Amino acid sequence: MGIYRELFRVPRVPNITAAQLFARLPLGMLSLAILVHVEHRTGSYATAGVVVACLTVGEAIAMPLTSRMAGRGDRTTATLAICAAVNGASMLGLALATFSGPPLMALGLLVGASVPPLMPVVRALYPQMLPRDGVRALFALDTTAQEMIWVIGPVAAMALSTLVSTAMPLIASAAITVVGTAWFLASARGLRPRSGPRARGRRRVLGRRSVLLAMVAGCALVGSFTALEVGVVAEHGNSGLTAGVAIALASVGSVLGGLTFGHRRLGLGGVVTALSVVAVGTAAFGLTHVLALQMCALFVSGMGFAPAMSALYFMVSQDVDEDVATEAFGWLHSGALIGAALGTSAAGAATDAHGPAGAVVAATLFAVAAALSPLVARATGRVGGLEEPAAPEPCPTLRVDG
Repeated sequence: MGIYRELFRVPRVPNITAAQLFARLPLGMLSLAILVHVEHRTGSYATAGVVVACLTVGEAIAMPLTSRMAGRGDRTTATLAICAAVNGASMLGLALATFSGPPLMALGLLVGASVPPLMPVVRALYPQMLPRDGVRALFALDTTAQEMIWVIGPVAAMALSTLVSTAMPLIASAAITVVGTAWFLASARGLRPRSGPRARGRRRVLGRRSVLLAMVAGCALVGSFTALEVGVVAEHGNSGLTAGVAIALASVGSVLGGLTFGHRRLGLGGVVTALSVVAVGTAAFGLTHVLALQMCALFVSGMGFAPAMSALYFMVSQDVDEDVATEAFGWLHSGALIGAALGTSAAGAATDAHGPAGAVVAATLFAVAAALSPLVARATGRVGGLEEPAAPEPCPTLRVDG
């Protein structure tokens, strides 16, 4: 764990990491906050669900585009500032709206499309801030800390909705987005994604095998998690507390797995192993109805999540050119959103047809697909950034000037 302590001694690393995580906190609140608020205003879960779907569609489509714009160093500040302002204003509009139907859906689409591309930007900056092993550790720390967004966000959304009003989580999210983005821009002053020459013959971002692998594996991995959530709720739906604790245990496993293994050189075998751990834990959940064993299975499934994701992000950061890194991470973000939608919808249909076991089978199939994807990719050619040197590299100091 000493390498993580060293990270916090590097100038600006703690401030930049904290700022971007704070600014992204609304991502863990928005879906639930919009669902509760729109249903409260319209009395229709169907309408609320469509608005949430519009949010996801808008974010998935726009993120690669806004990430590409933010990847031009001279446009980073303007892109993030405009996105934050539009995102905050559209959330306030949704919170205060008195109309229903298509206008609400349009606002949901705008909220999603204007999410600031902070994750792609900051992950493009990491290689500028630290040496190679430090970048690996910082990706692991970032991915692990990101789990807290999905733990804190839903709790905060429900607490504000219950104790204050259903509009308050959206108002709070608007304020956090604007303040957090401003904090990040101030913390990262002088650091911007590097813009290289726009060579006419340059390969497109999606032509990089590492980006395609990370998108496919990440999509399937996130799909597995969201499908498993459906299975957990279906299995323990009569006890909201039990379902909540069960899902939280998977996140706790992910946090511990990320801190323990995320900074290590995983390579092809390590990535496959981490993804296989998710598949084994997911399948084990469906093979028992003993609550204690199910909890253990969920914890195990989480252990592989953060290490696998951090390894995939690190792989992309090492393989793509610096001037397209933000766009590449924008595509990974969209892939994860698509995976979440596919996992939820597939598990929902499977649950209707076969009960909770159907959702668990769907989740297991997604996890197996994720585990097989690196092997398939490697069998068809070399994947840049995935193979590691056979001999271990000495770990350089993480202290840097400035």
